[in-house]
Amino acid sequence: MAIWLTAGAGIAICTRSLQLAKLYKELFVEVESRKQTEQLLRESEERMRLAMESGGFGTRDVNLRTNHEIWSETHFRICGYRPVTGGSAVGDMLDSLIHNDDLRRILEARQQARKQRLLYHVEYRLRRADTQKIVWIEVWGRYYYDQNGEAVRFVGICFDISRRKELERKELEREILEITTEQQQIIGQDLHDGLGQELTGLGLMAQTLAQLLPEDSMGNRISNRLISGIDHTHRMVRDLSRGLVAIEVDPSGLAAALKELAKWTTENTAVSVIVECSDSLEMQNQTTATHVFRIIQEAVSNALRHGQPRQIRLTVLSESGGLRVYIRDDGIGLPFKAELKQGLGLRIMKYRAGLIGGVLQIDSSDDGGTSVTLTIPKGKNNEYNSTES
Repeated sequence: MAIWLTAGAGIAICTRSLQLAKLYKELFVEVESRKQTEQLLRESEERMRLAMESGGFGTRDVNLRTNHEIWSETHFRICGYRPVTGGSAVGDMLDSLIHNDDLRRILEARQQARKQRLLYHVEYRLRRADTQKIVWIEVWGRYYYDQNGEAVRFVGICFDISRRKELERKELEREILEITTEQQQIIGQDLHDGLGQELTGLGLMAQTLAQLLPEDSMGNRISNRLISGIDHTHRMVRDLSRGLVAIEVDPSGLAAALKELAKWTTENTAVSVIVECSDSLEMQNQTTATHVFRIIQEAVSNALRHGQPRQIRLTVLSESGGLRVYIRDDGIGLPFKAELKQGLGLRIMKYRAGLIGGVLQIDSSDDGGTSVTLTIPKGKNNEYNSTES
């Protein structure tokens, strides 16, 4: 009996040992499989992190119960903070940077996405923590909930879209300028063809009436004053239409266009306009030549409206580094800075300068007048040639 019991126990032990060996082998395979899976997951996460970092995407993982957050290095940099080891952050670090004009909209968007379980997507402005510079960011994210339906986590990505916003702003400004120019063209043409023709007809009728009335009569004198008034109004209409109708300047025609502008201004305003520009000045780009002329034309118009000058001097210099244009007058000087900043004409001038890669500067002259300087560096889109300085 003892032998049989010993043999049975041995068999049981062997069987159990074989089962344990099998279980150990299966456990070893499972552990190795998990290690490989974890390694692949770490590698995948690293590749994803590198892709996000190289693409300029910042990530933000928020524990809504503790208000503790984990930020990626890119997210820190976008906000203007120095990256922290481990990425530890708190919500106030982001919310304190949101532009005041956008904060209410952002809070409402968060509440709506959280309450309705929607994808969170917003664009807003931040004031960087380091430079205080305003940047635009775009954010995508989603809330996660526990078994009770309470939001416990938020995961989102963000990226800097300041460049895109700047391009959109420039495109909008370009469209506004085109629309403004087109409408000016229409108004100027209507003034010339419509109102101008009507005034011409009224002037002829007034002349006929004056001829029918006795020369020394009251009616004749009134008719002559009417003729004079109609003629003055007609000249004003022609001047307005001339200023509104867009002028396309040939690459080699800037000097001639400026001299024509000076001649017309001198004859019609009694303000002497002097042009210093080489006749051989030639631009390879008609667009640049037109923008330069329109900037000078607007500067002359501003001087006449605000400066009360006796003389305006236009100087165009071809230098080794580019083109430099000066518009100087001897008037009463600049208006108040607020008025100058808000002027539509000045904004259009600066925008035109930006379109051709130039810089516009307005200062008070030493003699009390105003000096407008346009500098255009030489480049492939605004090259020009001149045999004279």
